[in-house]
Amino acid sequence: MSSYKVAILVSHALFLLAMSVHASEVPVGSGCTCSPNPTTTFIVYIQDVAYLGTNSNYTSYPVAGIQGTQFGNGQFGTINVYDDPVTVAASPNSTVRGRLRGVYAVAALGGGVLFITSTIQFTGGQYANSTLNIKGLGPSVINVPAYLGIDGGTNAFNGAIGNVTLQAISGQGPNTVIQATVNYRIAK
Repeated sequence: MSSYKVAILVSHALFLLAMSVHASEVPVGSGCTCSPNPTTTFIVYIQDVAYLGTNSNYTSYPVAGIQGTQFGNGQFGTINVYDDPVTVAASPNSTVRGRLRGVYAVAALGGGVLFITSTIQFTGGQYANSTLNIKGLGPSVINVPAYLGIDGGTNAFNGAIGNVTLQAISGQGPNTVIQATVNYRIAK
């Protein structure tokens, strides 16, 4: 190989190295407003009614567990399905904007950790006819927030990435109201 070709290859390598060093020096969250895809935040409320063995108005129900055991919501291996109304305010009587449908399973041997996979199916409001996919690990303790990832969706959420914070804000008997703070942007 001629010395000219070697010099060209070395200069290309040095240029690429310099570019990667420069890119790594840009601080995350540096306040750059040049992003064409800003983050959008909104809040909705999930109205969950757990099955307790005698109530018929439940929206979440344990469907499977470890064979030969009396499985329950906190026991390892218990799988629950849910179909909860999503409302615009904390009151169960507020305007319904869709349904949160999905599955959660107790994923830690000692309990306390849930694997959650859900989709919000919006039926009204600004996001009508769109879905938002959510998944991740969260605590099973009701007064501790769960931080889950957004994994796309349809229509308004096509290509969405971000996170959702779920926090129970009230509960009485089988009824729990969960505030969902959604932060997303559309990845391009």
